[in-house]
Amino acid sequence: MPRIDVDGVKLHYQQTGEGPDVVLIHAFTSNLAVWMMIGIMDELAKDFRVTSYDLRGHGLSEVTPNGYTSAEMARDFARLHDALELDSAFVVGHSYGGVIGTHAALEYPEKVSGIILADTYFPGLEHIEPNVADTVIWRELSNDLGKSGIDLGEQVDFGRLFEAVKNLTPEQTEAIRESLGPASVRWLAPLGKLAGTTAGTEMFEEAGLTAERIQSVSVPVVGLYDEQTTFGATCKYLEDHLADVRIDVVPGARHLAPLQSPVEFTRLVKTHLYRMAGLESTVETS
Repeated sequence: MPRIDVDGVKLHYQQTGEGPDVVLIHAFTSNLAVWMMIGIMDELAKDFRVTSYDLRGHGLSEVTPNGYTSAEMARDFARLHDALELDSAFVVGHSYGGVIGTHAALEYPEKVSGIILADTYFPGLEHIEPNVADTVIWRELSNDLGKSGIDLGEQVDFGRLFEAVKNLTPEQTEAIRESLGPASVRWLAPLGKLAGTTAGTEMFEEAGLTAERIQSVSVPVVGLYDEQTTFGATCKYLEDHLADVRIDVVPGARHLAPLQSPVEFTRLVKTHLYRMAGLESTVETS
């Protein structure tokens, strides 16, 4: 698996295709395998050069003790962009990946041509959103793990989750497998390596990406929000305040669109990327 050193941090990446550059940035606690599982890399590679990578601390990239704010992650993106000699790229960012893509567009405008934000929540807009602990995805995770004897508390606390996963007993692992299925165990297992890092708190830091700075994004933006999103206020904020924005909805999804509605998610991403790249005539609309 190819890994590249970006200023002392080894990042795992995959690249395929030829054409305008597209960079796929996965969500916090995910990894680049999500893009390969749903086939979106191969689909986009028909007309684009597609690069995906594991964020630091995720997948096969190096785990560092800190460096997980969107500002630092945007710096990783910029260094990877330079190391791979990419042209100005269209960024598709799921959840926290969208925060990173937005931060990169502001700090390194020559490297980003446009952004697709997939159900993204911005710490800098927390004043317009409910407590993240009220989101369906966190409530369900907390309830499901509680059945296996794991108490995540009443607030979102990824550090607590990471420690709990690190210390899972064989009995708890088996209980999770029986109640949630093998896929959930495969997702949880790597999270233990983030125990002891600052990842769980830093990803919630504003890190300079204030509401005012978000408003100043000038590249084309697509807000691709899930039909059952918790972040409707953020979606409306982007629609009302960004200079060049389009909003679209992924039917049947509730924050995990790449996995919950992969066909529709891929179709919508293709449609908007081809439009932004001036390849609209090649898009299948049915």
